[in-house]
Amino acid sequence: MGQAMVSALDVYLYDRQVATISRRGDNLQLRYLSNYVANEQPVPISVQLPVVAGVAPAETTKRFLENLLPDRPDVKTRWAREAKLTSDSAFDLLSVYGADVAGALEFYPAGAAPRTEAELSPMSEAMIAARVRQIRADDSDWLERRPVEEGFSLGGAQGKFALNLRDGQWFEPTGQHPSTHIFKPGVDTLDGSDITEHITLEVARKLGLIVADTEIGFFDGEHVLVVKRFDRELVDGRYVRLHQEDLAQATGTSYLNKYERDGGPSYRDVFEVFDRDLTPTAARNAKQRFVECLVFSWIIGHNDGHSKNYSLTHAPGGSYLSPFYDLNSALPFELPETVRAKEYKAFDAVKLAFAVDGASTIGEFGPESLRTLERDAGIPRGYLDDFALRIATSLQATLTQVIDTLPRPLRQIPAVELFPYATYAQTLRVRDLLGGGA
Repeated sequence: MGQAMVSALDVYLYDRQVATISRRGDNLQLRYLSNYVANEQPVPISVQLPVVAGVAPAETTKRFLENLLPDRPDVKTRWAREAKLTSDSAFDLLSVYGADVAGALEFYPAGAAPRTEAELSPMSEAMIAARVRQIRADDSDWLERRPVEEGFSLGGAQGKFALNLRDGQWFEPTGQHPSTHIFKPGVDTLDGSDITEHITLEVARKLGLIVADTEIGFFDGEHVLVVKRFDRELVDGRYVRLHQEDLAQATGTSYLNKYERDGGPSYRDVFEVFDRDLTPTAARNAKQRFVECLVFSWIIGHNDGHSKNYSLTHAPGGSYLSPFYDLNSALPFELPETVRAKEYKAFDAVKLAFAVDGASTIGEFGPESLRTLERDAGIPRGYLDDFALRIATSLQATLTQVIDTLPRPLRQIPAVELFPYATYAQTLRVRDLLGGGA
């Protein structure tokens, strides 16, 4: 029997009900509870959905909910079928899969309180490996052998799953026991992309960027990127959710337009959100970190930093730009002979996720782009030249250090072997453009 009869959802945030979403046909009506509106400093579900009395705009609500789910229609259709739903709308999917999403939100059919008696079921190495293999074989199948009852959803386009770590043992998450780590087997057409993502994030961390913690997990012969969730915090021995939203949600953008080139937000649109919704100090800090990440992305060849791959964290004490995540490099996946030639002009046409005054590729981005970013971020002229040269100067040694920590079979994956050739070419680009010493 289908489950399409749910007409309202209760929305929980930081362990209390804060709103209801009711459905009238295709029209969604989000309304905060009056006692929550009366709070002194209530945390909003989204900066696009401020805590006020009355009904929130239906289209804004719909876009926000859609961004909590996978981007891909094939995945959503599959999830709906697994749950015996008659539609794959965001509202219907969240009525089943809304108990453990990004941030601190939980969604339940109206009147169905969060499950407090949920049993944690352990996951063996073989079970985790089977799930990794399943996604590698068919990355539309994120739910294989996963009970629908867990109420789990992660946004994005890439097959992934989330588990709860407790005392060294992995468990299925529940509404009451949030997931603590995300498992990413990588993009099926890019062999070793889970490894290059770990390398890129580790290099970024060592070079001073604030990023998500990652490691490579090994389960029954399978390797997988394991990302520690920064929207979870250990408090008095139990994990609690920290609320966050991605910048597609914060700018009111549909997941269909997450890239600027597809009509999504520009970095200036993002800065407007910072100025409007963060304190002046947090906004200044967010802008500086954001432009540093854009410059790092230009050097490392990260071309997938769209609006869903950045987030704001909304903690009870205030909001801030979350740690960076989903950083990777496209360059080691170019043709091997191209990469081994160490000629940076070969990468000129690689697109960047955000354009700076029309410069939308690695080759078009240059000193003028740095001046524009400095001006827009309100940071001193020359700061980003120094930042870029510092990254370029330390990049090869740092990359080698990170790769050397990997087991030999992973170091022999072609993309991992090619990574240092690509970054060497890019350090030459920075030095040629900005005039650093050899």
